[in-house]
Amino acid sequence: MPRAAEDWLRVKEAFEAVADLAPAERAAFLHRFGPGDESLRREVESLLASDAQAHGFIEDPSRAIPRDALERIAAEEPFVARQFGPYRTIREIGRGGLGTVYLAARSDAAYEKEVAVKLLRRGLDTDDILRRFRNERQILARLDHPNIARLIDGGTSEDGLPFFVMEYVQGTSLNIYCETHGLTTDERLQLFRTVCAAITYAHQNLVIHRDLKPSNILVTNDGEVKLLDFGIAKLLGADEEVASQTMTSQRVMTPDYASPEQARGEAINTTSDVYSLGVVLYELLTGAKPSRLTSQGAKELASTITGRSPERPNAARDQKTLRGDLGNIVLKALRKEPPRRYESAAQFSEDIRRYLEGLPVRARKDTFTYRASRFVGRHRLAVAAAAIIFVTLVSGIVMTAREKRKADRRFNDVRQMANSFIFEVDDAIQKGPTQARAMLVRRTLTYLDRLAQESGNDRELQLELAAGYLKVGDVQGMPYRPNLGDSTGALASYRKAEEILQSVTATDQGNLEARRYLSIAWQSIGRLQSRVGDWSTALASEREAVAISEALVSADPDRARYRSLLADNYLHFGEALYKPERGATVADHREAIAWFRKALHLHEALGAAKPGNASYRYAAGVDYEYIGIAFTQLGDLTGDPKNYAAALENHRAELKINEALAASDPGNGTYRRILADVYSEVGHAQLNLKRTTEALENFRRSLSIFEAIRASDPTNVEAQRDVANSYFSVSQALAQSGDLSAALELAGKAVAINQELSKADPANAETRGNLLVGLEALGEMREKTGDVDGALENYQKALLILESLSKADPKNVTIRQRVRIEEANVARIKKPVAVDRQATNP
Repeated sequence: MPRAAEDWLRVKEAFEAVADLAPAERAAFLHRFGPGDESLRREVESLLASDAQAHGFIEDPSRAIPRDALERIAAEEPFVARQFGPYRTIREIGRGGLGTVYLAARSDAAYEKEVAVKLLRRGLDTDDILRRFRNERQILARLDHPNIARLIDGGTSEDGLPFFVMEYVQGTSLNIYCETHGLTTDERLQLFRTVCAAITYAHQNLVIHRDLKPSNILVTNDGEVKLLDFGIAKLLGADEEVASQTMTSQRVMTPDYASPEQARGEAINTTSDVYSLGVVLYELLTGAKPSRLTSQGAKELASTITGRSPERPNAARDQKTLRGDLGNIVLKALRKEPPRRYESAAQFSEDIRRYLEGLPVRARKDTFTYRASRFVGRHRLAVAAAAIIFVTLVSGIVMTAREKRKADRRFNDVRQMANSFIFEVDDAIQKGPTQARAMLVRRTLTYLDRLAQESGNDRELQLELAAGYLKVGDVQGMPYRPNLGDSTGALASYRKAEEILQSVTATDQGNLEARRYLSIAWQSIGRLQSRVGDWSTALASEREAVAISEALVSADPDRARYRSLLADNYLHFGEALYKPERGATVADHREAIAWFRKALHLHEALGAAKPGNASYRYAAGVDYEYIGIAFTQLGDLTGDPKNYAAALENHRAELKINEALAASDPGNGTYRRILADVYSEVGHAQLNLKRTTEALENFRRSLSIFEAIRASDPTNVEAQRDVANSYFSVSQALAQSGDLSAALELAGKAVAINQELSKADPANAETRGNLLVGLEALGEMREKTGDVDGALENYQKALLILESLSKADPKNVTIRQRVRIEEANVARIKKPVAVDRQATNP
């Protein structure tokens, strides 16, 4: 039975993919491409047999499609070699539900360019179809994204058919590209995240695609993703009633990729696209679709889509890779109930990023966690940090038990912890979020301590315990990450990890993974020691981290994760060196810059080897940031403006990297935070160069992002610190511009936040340092405005902090010098105030 003209598109796709494969590989590929489609297989095999030389199928489809099929297509759509505005059609390249797409070229003398012209098919020009066709054109006009095919022009032909002109994409559908290029699971996930970024952009512009499938997602030979066909897309909030009626009556969709609510004809939102993305990812990873649909009526089709749960994606090309978190991620996107899916494509993409980087993910098995989520939903902000600890540790420790007796005992421990989390914490949360978070940390540590006591010589369990303590420490107080502001507790947790790892490596020196964790532990300890002001031991800890990672790279120079860790350790050793609070000299800063450049060299080399890995680009951006900060501080020490110019150059290099990262993944909180940080650093460099207006603009950009981050998670101590720093930066620029009144207000806000943070975490030297600088600046501004009482109060408070710092570190020359400066400030104001009061009170 002859195939319909539309079916030749699918035949073409399959033929293009198998033509360059070895004959022995073709049957397996066709089975994956169209499971059970014997008609497709026969057509493709016939084409292969009749034209063994047909390697350029897409470029010249006439070589592969039988002549009678070409004649049928031409008879149905006689629009080849026709003029549409300045464009002349060359050949048909695709068909959809609404129209036919032609390759065309500009036919006037303006310029030469190949484009795609989409033309409404003859006979479909009803009012409803015309509305949808024009709707697609309107939607494309508002979308300008590198991964969405761009609208170029549009109009109506001489005989009244509407058309529009799009960017011509020479590419292959997403699934075929992955197969023919032999992409690994990680590479497929990275490519899929690019698709998510394009969908996120569409959603941010109030557009739902509604027909996401591999054939609407092309990948060029250069690996660039392009999203096509917004023919049934919908603008949120526009024509809701009409659109709903249309969908109910016509069910315009591709059943294999349609969400349950779409299949039922119900109103849809962005989570419908999330479901379709889940189907696409399922197919990319397994080679099959989650639901096996047969030709059915609308009612039966809707019942199949909405009623049958997808199989867990384990029966795939790499079962080991797809167990656990990755399978959970895919199944979360495919939940039948929209509220249980990812809230957005950005959140879906973020979970994939976390999986790729070995971090805990949102998606869990549909068991206890779903029931727990109801509880968490009532107290989302209060338990956010606690949930990180709970999910991370429980998921890691149970699954790796080898001996049945210990596995059973650990399972019971997990059950105890789960019950505690669900029931006992509820009462604590009612008393306040801080109590609840602290209680969860205590319970988690108790759990880890109990397992540590029974770990014996179980090396695998010991490594997991160490990893657990490291993660708890991160949640308690890791600098520049969301944390609870407990520096002392974090340091204690890192120390427990270090002790376990020292024991493991002492008896098993060849255990490279244990040595890697030990290097991370020393790095984390060093960073906390710097934050609490223990400068000399911080340097020693970071030096230990560097030595271990250098040995790892020597043992296995091709292992990227070891080289990446070494680069990170170079960075943090330099960070410990150049801290102004420790009295860092000009020589210290120059040495620190050398360490930062070593880190940058390694990160750039890793990025060049794996251009699709965004984490290396992110790390290179951080390296540029630290180099820029070091030059700024060198400028402060030397007074040489060339250092400020060098700082600005490095921060601009960082800004270029991070703006691109943030644009590629708008939902990534880490990218948002570092982008805000970069705007601030660029502003400081500009302020030092007296470019006040530009500096103020960048400080305000930074503040806007930091305030949004704090609003989304008020329990995040690091976010509060970021906002305080931003208030102070804006106040500096305002003061330099002469607006002392506004500067005083913001500096006061910064000081107030830092006072609260210092009370909550008195061991945190960085917070005390920020508070000290704010008090000194407030004193200077109040003195300039004539508020001598206020200035005196600020100087005296600053002096108390400096005296305590000097007592804790009596050999620190820099602190002693600052004590003398502050004493002079107090004395200078105190004497005139006393004289004035004597004169007014005889």
